[in-house]
Amino acid sequence: MNVMHMIQALLLTLLLLGGQVIRVEAENGAAVVLTTAGQAAAPRQPTPTSRPTQTHRQTPTPQPEATPSVDAKLLAAGKAIYLASYCGVCHTLAAAQTTGIFGPSHDHIGHTARQRIADPTYQGAATTASDYLRESIVAPSTYFAPGAMNGRHPMPSYAHLSDADLDALVYFLLQQQ
Repeated sequence: MNVMHMIQALLLTLLLLGGQVIRVEAENGAAVVLTTAGQAAAPRQPTPTSRPTQTHRQTPTPQPEATPSVDAKLLAAGKAIYLASYCGVCHTLAAAQTTGIFGPSHDHIGHTARQRIADPTYQGAATTASDYLRESIVAPSTYFAPGAMNGRHPMPSYAHLSDADLDALVYFLLQQQ
């Protein structure tokens, strides 16, 4: 029983003991009126003009956030570049089925990138997650992320990638939430 159902049951009990009548609406929209004796009147469907006999504030049902559509073609191209560039030799990323051990994980890197640019120790020029990922790919020595093995296996620059390939790779990494 969730908290909302427990609160409703408690309110119902208090109202019934107090000699009041209450109208309860089920999640499917059906209404039931209970009397002090706890007997249920016949259920009825709400009409556009019907109003509850007793008003109470209900928490609105949270609406799912609109999610931007994913460009499947660009996502696939980014994954192909990730694999062809051997990123998975150093980085773990479940979406690419890689288990690298030298660099930080790329799982959730789209979210992590936003955290890193907000980190006071970050000294790069990026102001967005996308810019941070691009900077990390073409100028990796700008900022050594936590978990990077900076001395023994520094990340090479991938500035040789074309702009289109960089765009696809950054897009792919941004989707890793």
